[in-house]
Amino acid sequence: MSALSPDRLRAWLLRWTALTTLIFWLPTVRGAFDGATYAWSLLGLRGQGLAGDYWFPIIGTAASLLVFWWGWRRGPRLPLYLALTVWHLALAAGATYLAVTQRDDFRFQGDTLGVDVSLAFVGPLLFGAWAMVGVYWIIRDARVPTDPPPPWTARNRRWVLGLLALLPLQFALLRLGPPGSVADQIGVVLTIVQWLLVGRAIRPGAATA
Repeated sequence: MSALSPDRLRAWLLRWTALTTLIFWLPTVRGAFDGATYAWSLLGLRGQGLAGDYWFPIIGTAASLLVFWWGWRRGPRLPLYLALTVWHLALAAGATYLAVTQRDDFRFQGDTLGVDVSLAFVGPLLFGAWAMVGVYWIIRDARVPTDPPPPWTARNRRWVLGLLALLPLQFALLRLGPPGSVADQIGVVLTIVQWLLVGRAIRPGAATA
């Protein structure tokens, strides 16, 4: 299979989409499991534990899961195309705006893991490049006949159950570990990995991308 085939481009675009939608999954899980010790803010909305605008990351998480399902399970094309286009163009435009207007403050920060990286230069390039990849993939994919939705297999069930089985461990690590502790850091890393594996859990078993 060609490295630039629609199926491979779809797979890489969905993986990048999963990475960018961590901004919804992390506050959804940490708000519920950490409790009031965890505070977040995004696009002018903010919350602490389950208080504040906690509805926002929940809606973002639900919408992201729906897009993953459409993308990996051969769902309706038009909603998938629209969702990916709007999301990645919005990220590219937002990154460019922040790089110009808030250069010093445009950073990727994670207090728990001690991450603090400036995105002023790389942000517009990275998000812009992936937005172009998304548009290119849509043009290529729209020319390919639609495949029937793949069957849901025992492999898919095992993966989904395995990811769900991590939730009690995440709760214990995030709730019992003090903020910034090793337990808290492990809980955050586990939550990130869990989200990034959703695509592997729901994709067709025969996928090779």
